[in-house]
Amino acid sequence: MSPERQVKGWRRWRDAMFVLCTAWLVVQNLALVSLVVWAGPSHALAAGAALARTAFEVGTQLVVLALAAVMALALAAWLVHAPAERDDMGREVTNEQ
Repeated sequence: MSPERQVKGWRRWRDAMFVLCTAWLVVQNLALVSLVVWAGPSHALAAGAALARTAFEVGTQLVVLALAAVMALALAAWLVHAPAERDDMGREVTNEQ
């Protein structure tokens, strides 16, 4: 396969992804505009605030879970390596052979 053909293939994928992302943004904007028109600005703002509050609560729970997992892994690693460090502390290092 020629390099020119590979570049064209990459450009085709890039253009397809650009079109897909643009379409997704248009769909999101239409959904937001229709929500504001249908429910009114105050109800749309209240719904957005409730959604943001829920996302924040779920996000904080995930952060706490991730921190707990990292701390558990750190404790397990320390417990695995700690006995070897204690054994080395009892030995005396000398320059004699």
